Amino acid sequence: MAKFLIVTEATNLSDIDSEAEVISPQNFIQNYHSATKKQIKPRVINLCRSYDYLSKGYYVSLLAEARGFKCVPKVADIIKLNWRRNYESALHDLNTLLSKHYNEPDEEPLIRTYSSFFGRHENPKIEPLSRRIFDLFRFPIFSFEIECSKNGSWEVNKIEAESILDLSPKRTPFFKESLEEFTGLAWKEANKNKKHEKYWIGILHDPKEKMPPSNKKALQKFITVGKKMGLWLELITKADFSSLLEFDAIFIRETTAINSHTFRFASKAELEDIPCIDDTNSIIKCCNKVFLNELMKECKIDTPKTIVIDKASLTTIASDIPYPAVLKIPDGSFSIGTEKVSNKEEFKIKALEMLKKSEVIICQEFLESEFDWRIGVLNNEPLFAIKYFMAKDHWQIYNHGAKTAYDRTGDSKCYDLKDVPKEVLKFAIKATKPIGNSLYGVDLKQLKDGRIVLIEVNDNPNLDHGVEDAFLGDELYKKILEHFVRLIEN
Repeated sequence: MAKFLIVTEATNLSDIDSEAEVISPQNFIQNYHSATKKQIKPRVINLCRSYDYLSKGYYVSLLAEARGFKCVPKVADIIKLNWRRNYESALHDLNTLLSKHYNEPDEEPLIRTYSSFFGRHENPKIEPLSRRIFDLFRFPIFSFEIECSKNGSWEVNKIEAESILDLSPKRTPFFKESLEEFTGLAWKEANKNKKHEKYWIGILHDPKEKMPPSNKKALQKFITVGKKMGLWLELITKADFSSLLEFDAIFIRETTAINSHTFRFASKAELEDIPCIDDTNSIIKCCNKVFLNELMKECKIDTPKTIVIDKASLTTIASDIPYPAVLKIPDGSFSIGTEKVSNKEEFKIKALEMLKKSEVIICQEFLESEFDWRIGVLNNEPLFAIKYFMAKDHWQIYNHGAKTAYDRTGDSKCYDLKDVPKEVLKFAIKATKPIGNSLYGVDLKQLKDGRIVLIEVNDNPNLDHGVEDAFLGDELYKKILEHFVRLIEN
């Protein structure tokens, strides 16, 4: 079954790979209802002559969405682009991007028009802008007019959808190349002697990240295990944002943050109905400790005694809390932005430093323990269990001030889920349910009196080769990839 439906009146696309089926608008409108009964629906690329209101192109996108297909462009994009006032708000950002890359002199012609295919363009000075426009308006073919203003700067004047029937023979090869890159067919052609993988999953990572959530060996494990399952996994970076639609799913394996490109990847994936781990809902709920604390309190899940602090309450709280105590910046990770304070003076110094970065911080009671449980949870089911022991002569798992790498982290021990106390597993599941059904790492302390306390829920848990996979081995990667397949096929 074809993975893509190309709907067009054009007759020169018959040589497109068999993964794509080319049909007429009339055929799609009248006869393509049967696709709704199939398990996996192909994606629709609408290359009709016109996208005007109530035209065939308009109805192709309208009916595609009604029948549950993923479609490019969506009806909302057609409406936004058909009236300039609907996209004027985006012009400022587009002009900023244009001025950064398009350093052409202010000489004739002072009005220039460029056409882009799936956000791609041959001119490297134009491509950043064309990719951004494609990110905003998912039109396969569009043109944009730029004009030189009186002060010598180039500005976007208008954006319009273009018809494949108006393509010049000279640019047709580049259009087909762009189409094949967009659908992943170029990759398949390059690997035509290999077995065609069923689904294509992008693993977002940062090769320069000092403390990534998955080490290089773990990333390679995902690739090799995926290949055995008939899946193609490709390592991508933030530079591949405009190629997101080429994937069936996205797996974020770099530290997430609401104000970073990781959140933009997750947000764009959701807009395009592409399964993504982590999802935006999980990132929002887990990345801010103030939010997470309030959510757990509402759900009656036991946490360390916690106080939210701002500058106005600093002095009063410093006198009232018992010491030692723990101060945390709301969006810290890997124990960064976490400080233990032993008295009122230390409290004020550390708290004031943190309040320069965030309007509020949190103060928690200090609970001493030899180790923390980390329960990996996937789709509200336990996935793995591991004990993280405290770093040498330190109160945390990570000691960022240690002189040697050996002393920087504590030991760990992975367990068979059967050997983990049932109350620990039950508590971990209870903590993730208010957040969602994605992949989480639940940090718990089991105190000497039997009390179980939630420290935090991580939306982007570590999956390192030799650590979290120490018990399950390749089965850990297989279980996660099987979950992706279910999400794709759902």
